[in-house]
Amino acid sequence: MGFFSKKQKVDYNAIFKEQYKSINQLTMQAQNELDYMIKESLYTLIIEKYDELIELIEKGASFDKEHFLSLRENIMKEYQMIQNINHE
Repeated sequence: MGFFSKKQKVDYNAIFKEQYKSINQLTMQAQNELDYMIKESLYTLIIEKYDELIELIEKGASFDKEHFLSLRENIMKEYQMIQNINHE
């Protein structure tokens, strides 16, 4: 019975930092990518990861939600520009 009664505390800040590090690596990769179809795919993944960051903030990570919403908005603009190039 004791097995199920012990709760682990989730460190949302640590998860957040790892996710953000991953986003930065993907962003650098996307910026260096020459194939715009691959670039579009990478930006799709980056946007999903920003959504996850915002979710982590809502769950308790101690970061400025507005700042990360702004960063996500900038990525969305890049993504839309790449989409326009790919789908002309």
